[in-house]
Amino acid sequence: MNIKSFLGAKAYFIKMVLWISMAILILVVVLSTVVYINSQNLLVKNEYASNQKILYQVKYNMSFMDQTISNLSKFLYLNSDVTAIMYAKQEDMIAVSSHLAKVVSSVTSANPYIHSIGIYNRNLDQSYSSGFPLFFKDQMLYDFINSNQALPKLKPIFRDIKKLVNGVTEPEYVFSYFIYETTSSEAKPDGVVVINVKPQWLLENINQINMIDKKKGDNVFILDQYGKYLDDGTNDPTIKEWLKSDFLGYKTEHPQAQRDGFFQSKHGGTQYLVTYTNVDNTGMTLLKTQPILEIYTYINRLRNSIIIITLIFLVMAIVISIGISRKIYGPVGKLVNSIMLDRIRRSDKDEVVDEISYLNTVYRQSMEMLDHFDKEKVQFKDVMKHYWLSRLLTESLSIGRSELENIFKEMRISLSLEGSYAICVLKIDNYKEFQHSFHAKDKDTIRFAMINIASEIMAKKFPNEGLDMKDDHVVLIVSIPEADEQFPHHIVPLLKEAQENVSRYFKISFTASISEKTTHMQELHGLYNKALDQAMYRLLLGHSAVMTYETVKKNVESKKTGHPKSLEDRFLETMKTGDITAMEGVLAHIFEELGTLNYHNALVSIIRLVDAVIETLEEMKVTVAPSLHISSISRNILEKETIVDIHRIILGALQDSFKKDHEGNTNKLNYFLVDAVTEYIQNHFQDPSLSLTSIASIMKISTRNLSKIYKEATQISIPDYINEFRLAKAAELLIQDNLSVYEIVEKVGIMNETYFFSMFKKKYKVTPKEYALRRNMTKLNQ
Repeated sequence: MNIKSFLGAKAYFIKMVLWISMAILILVVVLSTVVYINSQNLLVKNEYASNQKILYQVKYNMSFMDQTISNLSKFLYLNSDVTAIMYAKQEDMIAVSSHLAKVVSSVTSANPYIHSIGIYNRNLDQSYSSGFPLFFKDQMLYDFINSNQALPKLKPIFRDIKKLVNGVTEPEYVFSYFIYETTSSEAKPDGVVVINVKPQWLLENINQINMIDKKKGDNVFILDQYGKYLDDGTNDPTIKEWLKSDFLGYKTEHPQAQRDGFFQSKHGGTQYLVTYTNVDNTGMTLLKTQPILEIYTYINRLRNSIIIITLIFLVMAIVISIGISRKIYGPVGKLVNSIMLDRIRRSDKDEVVDEISYLNTVYRQSMEMLDHFDKEKVQFKDVMKHYWLSRLLTESLSIGRSELENIFKEMRISLSLEGSYAICVLKIDNYKEFQHSFHAKDKDTIRFAMINIASEIMAKKFPNEGLDMKDDHVVLIVSIPEADEQFPHHIVPLLKEAQENVSRYFKISFTASISEKTTHMQELHGLYNKALDQAMYRLLLGHSAVMTYETVKKNVESKKTGHPKSLEDRFLETMKTGDITAMEGVLAHIFEELGTLNYHNALVSIIRLVDAVIETLEEMKVTVAPSLHISSISRNILEKETIVDIHRIILGALQDSFKKDHEGNTNKLNYFLVDAVTEYIQNHFQDPSLSLTSIASIMKISTRNLSKIYKEATQISIPDYINEFRLAKAAELLIQDNLSVYEIVEKVGIMNETYFFSMFKKKYKVTPKEYALRRNMTKLNQ
């Protein structure tokens, strides 16, 4: 076995190993990914919680400072030394210095973070400061006094009050608290107390936090209510600008965000976790930055561990999948090896894709062979069954009962060996037209359908066997109970039901002939011939008749040899007068008389009548219609299946013969013209331009005259015959060739596919595809 075949023979096993391994691996990867993502989110949340604790400590310190300074401000505002300065009517510098000294000594000793205390006296429009210089002009305070804006009361304002050192003005940052009272919303305060607090203690607190986390790259920042940083200038200004810009942008994009929270942002190629919280009473915001990589250090360790665990599981998955696959694959592998060895011994060369495909191919081939054998067996039995039934009808067999019983059992013939038998001949009406309208396979199919339909309906009361005699008729051999003397009356309604079904599905009719019964199988040959002779009386009884001996008894036993000579003479006399109406009446009486004769005498009488008509017309020097010519009598008259058709042809011929001379001359050519047109249509049906107009042009005759002549002769118009012939050819192509419906439409000369579908369904009651499917199914069942 070559490598390709070996791999094919193990392909399904390899697939099993791979699929089981992949299933285990995917499960591990999914679980690991979920663990990793959850761990990542959990770590970020824990880090955020840790950062919030630090910010909350700073927030607490700021709140404590705010509360302390607010209480101190209220105390000073009510202090007698402060009020003495704030509401003095006259300026006394000694008194101001004394009062300020008392205030400073009592406040700054207990509150070392107090930078200075400012007092504004509106009466004197003068401000005093406990710091340097004494007469410190607080520009913010004066701007407030001279404007209509309200100055925040007891709210820390971070500002630069600037100080003069050696003649040089330097920045001096403080938190300022303003406290004052007014009598109305628009009135100016009589006095204002300003307490300035050193920010160093808060900034040192933050620096200590930053120093602790400096190795990690962490930083804490404070933004005041105006968006300015509180710092000592030690931080990188680019980081502060980036942080401020991203924080304000985040708040703008997330207006519903909580006052405390976190987000991630990138600066200088480094991803940061930014945690923020608001100090409500001061209007300030605390921000803490932390590099993400520092947070993800533990995550990266976890990820490496997960990768190692996944690789270990992959190896374990392969080992486990190989073990499981071997257990599952064992029976399949043995079966495949066994079949392959057997087929190698028989020199069968199979291309092995995988085991299942190989088994499917072998199974399909085996089933095809079994189906072929079954069909051959059934066909053989059907052929043998048909053979023995044909011999029973066409030969006078002398077979013993035991031998006949074995034949019936082996051939599965449903006839009973007890009782009586009768023959039913089902003769197809308009057989010539039937042969012309259907393809050979379709004709076989219709005969087969006639047998099945009639046999199934007959089987409701009588066991029977059907037989196709490969001609214009099929036969049913019917088992009749010995006690049933009225069996024809029971069979007739069953055959009529069969006629209705065949007409409904196949648009054809048949005439039935029921023989008498016999108790001997050897006499079936004689009954069959009698039933055939009896079926000839379709000529007198018409199409779709169901005939028994009782039905045709009067005709069979009739002693008349022909129609009365007196009627014939009278008819010839009316011909000489040229009275068409009188001729029609006498001719009708003659055919009534013909209907009482036996079959052979009726035919002889018809020939005698036609000869007399032709002789009389020649004596009258009237041009004889083509249908009455001696050369065409056998085709136009004797081939007709009923005397009704013969009556119609003779009457029509007489009417044509008595027309005007020029019309008579034209009628001589009608027969040849009709045959020429029919032959032309059959030879040129594939031409899309084929039409009444094109044919009339070729025949050098007007379309009106051609249409009239053809319709009168054939009882069908030229366009209808073209369509009928094309549809019949299309039906043949549907079951013979592997062509699409579109290709078939082109082959039969129809350009409009929709028009073809409409005509086809109208004629056959099914779509082209359904028609082909039904015909093919019928062939498979045969």
